Amino acid sequence: MTENIVTAQLQLAVLGEGDDSLSRYISTAVKALDERNVQYQVCPMGTAIQAQSIDEIFDACKAAHEAVLDMGVNRVLTNITIDHRLQGCKGLDEKVQSVKLKL
Repeated sequence: MTENIVTAQLQLAVLGEGDDSLSRYISTAVKALDERNVQYQVCPMGTAIQAQSIDEIFDACKAAHEAVLDMGVNRVLTNITIDHRLQGCKGLDEKVQSVKLKL
């Protein structure tokens, strides 16, 4: 087990742009994550993020949110779910593997 891991699920939705495809916005947000001290996994309904502190998570989420705003959109809806466990911490891969072992 790895200690000091904070995980989060980040979901961004651009509203009112007339196009129902979000991939160009999500790719811009993910590029912003590349510039932060986080690991991530893009998933169909959001992006899982892992870092060693809550501050790194917030910084990464803010960077992704602002990167989308910088594209000139008028409205962005951002949802963040944070799992901050102090003991028995597991990284993203370990959490997925734990489920797969039970299938």
